[in-house]
Amino acid sequence: MSRTMLMHMPFVKAMSLAGCLLAGCGPGREMSGVTVTQSAALEAFDSLLPVDADSVVQLYRQNDPARFKVTHRRQLEDASRYIDSLNSVLGIDSRIDTLAIDHAFENFGNAACSGRSIYLSSSYFLLYDDPSVVRSVITHEFGHKIYQRLSESQRLVFEELWVQLSNAALLYLFRDGEYSGNAKFGGHPYDSPAEFFASAFNLFSNRERELTSRLQYVTPNHLQLIERLKRNILNVAKKQ
Repeated sequence: MSRTMLMHMPFVKAMSLAGCLLAGCGPGREMSGVTVTQSAALEAFDSLLPVDADSVVQLYRQNDPARFKVTHRRQLEDASRYIDSLNSVLGIDSRIDTLAIDHAFENFGNAACSGRSIYLSSSYFLLYDDPSVVRSVITHEFGHKIYQRLSESQRLVFEELWVQLSNAALLYLFRDGEYSGNAKFGGHPYDSPAEFFASAFNLFSNRERELTSRLQYVTPNHLQLIERLKRNILNVAKKQ
């Protein structure tokens, strides 16, 4: 597997000329190794992609890690600066300090937050000439970071809200992929309270007006649940 690592240096704004390191963390991946089977795997959600599956394969073949770093340097710098802005709600010892770009074709569309790192598939940069998509997926993954740091009592609040909104058949409101500036295949709030929290955190952070416009047909008692969700997300996101 090959990754591009962008490491935030302590107490230095990420991606400043003096404080960033761009380096591969493995040998370059041969894009000629992308197989027909791998291409076919994308066809299962072909309707959710901005280009067809064959074009995705070509994008990977044309963008080895070295070329990717040059072509997408500006977007990578912007992504790191955005992570720094999110980091302000975390204590110094728990802030995200590494953005890792995964160039493996089989990890297409993957994103994760682990420890002090956020991992993004290069596909988000290759497929979307739209910084809001990268911003949204980073926000979603940062939401996981916040959720991991919640107390047991705080998690119980969101678990309860997840169950209540599920029973009201309203979890669809929090599927990231249904909103502008998000990858169509992004977000799965049905899976768990953690995924629900991450999606809601993303939408309240980046698409609150669009979310609000979808609430006009929601009954008042259910609106109260959503308002409670918003209050609790804003409260726990102030400082962790």
